[in-house]
Amino acid sequence: MSRSAQNLLLVLVGGAMLWITLGSGEYVNYVRPGFRYPLVAAAVALVALGAAGLRREWRDTGDDPHDDEHDGHDGHDGHGGHGPGVAWLLCLPVLAIFVIAPPALGSFTAARGAGRAAPPPPSPAEGFAPLPRTGAPVPMSMGEFIGRAYEAQTGDPASFEGVPVRLTGFVSPPAKGERGWRVTRLKVACCAGDAIPFPVIVRGLPRPPADTWVRVDGVWEPPAPGRRATVVQTLRGRSLQRVGRPGDPYE
Repeated sequence: MSRSAQNLLLVLVGGAMLWITLGSGEYVNYVRPGFRYPLVAAAVALVALGAAGLRREWRDTGDDPHDDEHDGHDGHDGHGGHGPGVAWLLCLPVLAIFVIAPPALGSFTAARGAGRAAPPPPSPAEGFAPLPRTGAPVPMSMGEFIGRAYEAQTGDPASFEGVPVRLTGFVSPPAKGERGWRVTRLKVACCAGDAIPFPVIVRGLPRPPADTWVRVDGVWEPPAPGRRATVVQTLRGRSLQRVGRPGDPYE
C-alpha cells in the first residue's frame, strides 16, 4: 500500500465515522449515545491527518526527480515508499459502513446469551417509588421491570403484583422448554461488544416474528409458590402493538 493510499484510507475512515455520527446516526447501533462527540473528534483528526498527508504527497510530486537518488531507489526512504499490504484490511470497516451498514444487535445475540441473562439491576438508593394499580399501564425500562419484579419476588410480591406496565423491546425466541416467548432489550455499558440481554418472558399473547419491535402491556406474573427466585421474569400480556425501532436500541 502506497503512502498516498494510506492517507486516502485515513480520510475514508474518518469520513465514514462522520457519516454514522453526524449523518445517518447509526453510531448508536455500536456504541452508547454519549460517545458521539469523541467519535466526531477522532473522525476529524483522521480526516485532517489524511488530508495533510495527501497534500504533502501531491506537493512532493513536483520535486526534482533526481532527489530520489539521495533518498534511495528501493523506496524505503523516498516518497514512493509502501506500507504493509495488510493495511488494506482497514478498508473493510469503510465498506461495512457504506455498503453493508450492520444493524443493531438483535434476537441472534439475545438467543446466544439466553443462558447468561444480566443480574437484576440494583434498586435506587431511595428504593422504587410505589406504582398505581389502576389507570394506564406504566411505561418502564426492561431493567426497571426486572429489578422491581426480583425485589417483589424476594420480598413482598404484593408490592408489584397486579400493577399494569408497558415494556418495549424486540421479540426473541424462548429458552429451551420455556413457555411463551421473550421480549428483550440489550444492555450495553460501552459498546455493542459488551451487550448483555435483559429478557422478559411474555405469556398469553401470540408471538410476532423474531426481531420485531413491540410494545407489550401486561402485569408481572409471580413464579409458582416454592420456586426459587429467578432473574428472567414473566409478564402476563394483555395487549401488544408493533412499533418502529427506537432511536437508541439499547438500555
